[in-house]
Amino acid sequence: MRKLTSQKGFNLIEAMLAAALSSIVVFGAFLFFRIGSEQSQINQSLMNLKDSSREAIHKMVQEIRQSAPGHVIIEADGQSIRFKVPHPDHLLGPDFDVDWDSAHTVTYALGGADSRQIIRTDTTTGMTSVIANDITALRFSENSSPSRIVTITLDTQKTLSSGRAVPLTPLRLTAQADVRNP
Repeated sequence: MRKLTSQKGFNLIEAMLAAALSSIVVFGAFLFFRIGSEQSQINQSLMNLKDSSREAIHKMVQEIRQSAPGHVIIEADGQSIRFKVPHPDHLLGPDFDVDWDSAHTVTYALGGADSRQIIRTDTTTGMTSVIANDITALRFSENSSPSRIVTITLDTQKTLSSGRAVPLTPLRLTAQADVRNP
């Protein structure tokens, strides 16, 4: 038998080696893009979580500021607050003081889906609304009774569809509301 000294083409071993190396490169590229996509989703979720939590705490502070020290009640466990805000159509009474008789009573508490939503309830009208989602803890406190400063602390964390928690430990936001009306 004659030996071929100038072979052209690939033998089986070379073809298998080329296929294996190509598979490794394609798998590496896929893994790189998958990790990048997951990191992008995590960053987007974290940004949305921070924005919605800041918005919720800002809304609560703005509304609590409209109340007065004698009209703010924080429940014993500190997880909900009830306060009065002047009715927009009847801000002042006949003696030019705030008309607290026609004021609306508002409550903020953790509730809703899986007790992970901040629920705002206007007990005067019966209207409820969701202020924020993905809240793991909500606490209200004041320095002394009657206090002009109410401290609001909320912890927030989102669970992605992959089961990963963002952020890994709950994000804590704290704000203070100085009740302004006498």
